Amino acid sequence: MSSDAWVTDPFAVGAVITVLIAVSFWLDRHFRFFSFLGTAILVITGAAILVNLQVIPPSIGQAEGELNPIYVFAGDYGIPLAIVLLLLSTDLTSLRRLGKPAIIAFILGALGTVIGAMVAIGVTATGIGDEAWKVGGQFTASYIGGGVNYAAVGDALGTSETMFATGAAADNIMTNLWMVMTALLPVVLRSFYPSIRDRRGEIAPPMGTGLTGKAIFTIHGLVTLAAVTFVIVAIGEWLTPVINQAVGVEIPSVLWYTTLALLVAWLTPINRLAGGEEMGNFILHFFFATMGAGTILHTLVEKGPIVFLFLAILVSIHAFVLFGAGRWFKVEVEVLATASQACIGGPSTAVALASSKGWYSLVTPAVLLGVLGYVVGNYLGVVMGQLMQWILGGTI
Repeated sequence: MSSDAWVTDPFAVGAVITVLIAVSFWLDRHFRFFSFLGTAILVITGAAILVNLQVIPPSIGQAEGELNPIYVFAGDYGIPLAIVLLLLSTDLTSLRRLGKPAIIAFILGALGTVIGAMVAIGVTATGIGDEAWKVGGQFTASYIGGGVNYAAVGDALGTSETMFATGAAADNIMTNLWMVMTALLPVVLRSFYPSIRDRRGEIAPPMGTGLTGKAIFTIHGLVTLAAVTFVIVAIGEWLTPVINQAVGVEIPSVLWYTTLALLVAWLTPINRLAGGEEMGNFILHFFFATMGAGTILHTLVEKGPIVFLFLAILVSIHAFVLFGAGRWFKVEVEVLATASQACIGGPSTAVALASSKGWYSLVTPAVLLGVLGYVVGNYLGVVMGQLMQWILGGTI
């Protein structure tokens, strides 16, 4: 499909995406309806429309080396840089007010995923076939800790390449749809739940002042933030294979650069420098565009209706458990949405959601919950896969 797109040159694709981002921010600032949707939804939707009209190339389904460099930057380099920039700009005192509710929300989200996977497999196992138990295990892991777990558990369970690709196609569309839903649900449900906007002082800071409200916007500050960010990500990426080899366990690099960023933000006054939030937010919108460019509708029609049905059931039950029990526990609706996105999409999309919606006190918890999902998701996915294999037995 890449060769069929009207625009394929990396600079031209970058131009289309940056214009889309700029238009989205303009619409968000000038029209109440688009402000209600938010820039993340506008960019994801816009990119999905453009890729299905074959204006820009897709961000999935390309042979190795053929993926547009803009998408490579957004996925492989932009996300680590954006996460670190946002963490360096965050006031860590927000964690004191949030610890218990965030953990409750994550546990409810994980529980909803496990129950949802069991029910969904029960409904769709015959249609999926012999690998239904593998699909159940993969998506249990993926919808507790994000897409990295999907690949890891798929490899552990021996999922075929065909089923792996089918699941990935359906998952990409569901993840994008759920990103939109987690941005909309807090607005729709706000009157029924506590809200972080009810807290004293929980107001989005004006652009240019950073997450801490300190207006120190200078070129020296921006360069310092950029330098520290690159150093932290570089150290994290260097540490990952060294530690993994030493302990014999695959630990994602996000854990290390997140830890380093939190330590630097805690031990130094770097969060007084403005610009990190703005730079991180801008890079995140490239990631949103990459997500949207992976929403190829014909792949769902051709490959994965039954897998998409499985995911629809899983996510519906996940949401019912999380938002239903979350209301009983009186957890703020924005915390529930962020925890849900940490489960379904991982730390990258959770941070993207919190930042784009102006929930600045949730940026750091979003990363921590996503990392927690990485840690426990693989174990639960393998266990669930084996359990489903035993339950299904010869019934399919």
